[in-house]
Amino acid sequence: MQKLGQYRKETSRRKRLDEIHLKVELLRYKLKERKAKMPMGKGTYGTTKGRPPAKKKMTAKQKTLPASLQKKIMASKKKK
Repeated sequence: MQKLGQYRKETSRRKRLDEIHLKVELLRYKLKERKAKMPMGKGTYGTTKGRPPAKKKMTAKQKTLPASLQKKIMASKKKK
């Protein structure tokens, strides 16, 4: 009788462990799918990772310069 009780406890413990292992495998699979769809991290958009490049704008000091110089500055920024 005592061995039967021990056997029941052992089988129920193994069953719980198997259920836990199945849940962990399912969570791993779901995480893998999510990462394949979209990378994790700050500033991620679709398949590219990281922040988008900053827009090339003129500083406040450059805006006070004459128009001809502003055009030259913008032209040099477009080349880069």
